[in-house]
Amino acid sequence: MKGKASLLKVYISESDKIGSTPLYEAIVAEARNQGLGGATVHRGILSFGASHSIHTMKIFALSSHLPIVVEIVDKEEAVREFAKKVNELIAQSKRGALVTVQNVEVIEYRPGDKYNQFRNF
Repeated sequence: MKGKASLLKVYISESDKIGSTPLYEAIVAEARNQGLGGATVHRGILSFGASHSIHTMKIFALSSHLPIVVEIVDKEEAVREFAKKVNELIAQSKRGALVTVQNVEVIEYRPGDKYNQFRNF
């Protein structure tokens, strides 16, 4: 995969789940099952969204509502098709989310030998 591609970003909370599975794990597992190029999950330290509730990590906070961003890169057609599945997963979680798509250019995409031991995650 080189050249023009798309980046799907899914903004959710770390407490969002489908059953007992974190929503971000369900999204990444489904992306892998569908053969998408790759996915990364980022944990944020501060956010607010459509509800305008502040979510932050404070020393006295006992909450696990920190922001999570799932990023998935692949060809535009694959990303747009996968976005439909993401919407289904979000609906199953019954939680709010923001889903965006950006055009990106892939400069390099190559597996490394050192990662072959982790293929069965």
